[in-house]
Formats: sequence, C-alpha cells, structure tokens
Amino acid sequence: MDDRRAERSRSGSMAETFRTIGALSTVGISFVLAIVMGFACGYYLDRWLGTGPWLLFLFTLFGLVAGILNVYRTAGRFLK
Repeated sequence: MDDRRAERSRSGSMAETFRTIGALSTVGISFVLAIVMGFACGYYLDRWLGTGPWLLFLFTLFGLVAGILNVYRTAGRFLK
C-alpha cells in the first residue's frame, strides 16, 4: 500500500516538474519573438513612412522591453 502511494507521489511530482519545464521553455521563445516583432513593425513603418531608421530603433527597443517584461513575469510566477 505504501509503495503505491510513494509511486503516485513521485509520478505526480514528475508531472509537475515537466509542466514547469514546459512553461519555462516558452520564455526564450517569447523573448526573441517580442524583439523580432518590434523590429519588423519598425522596419515596415520606416519603409512606409520614409522616416529612416528611427522607428526601427524605437520599435526594436519596445520589443526588447516587452521581452524583458515577459521573462520577469514568467519567472516571478514560477520561482515563488
């Protein structure tokens, strides 16, 4: 009886570990994606408006800040 309980608790903790790893693995993807999206928006707005590299720099910076905020929020959620 105790062996079954120990096995269930180990498999439960293992499932929780994999769930946490899966959630944290999205952090890197969301960080890079935020920067790429900011870069792309700035690039196409610069081409459309003819403003040079200024919107590219601005939106890349916005993407960087958004990526850092995503990492901070996700890490704060899982590292409590």
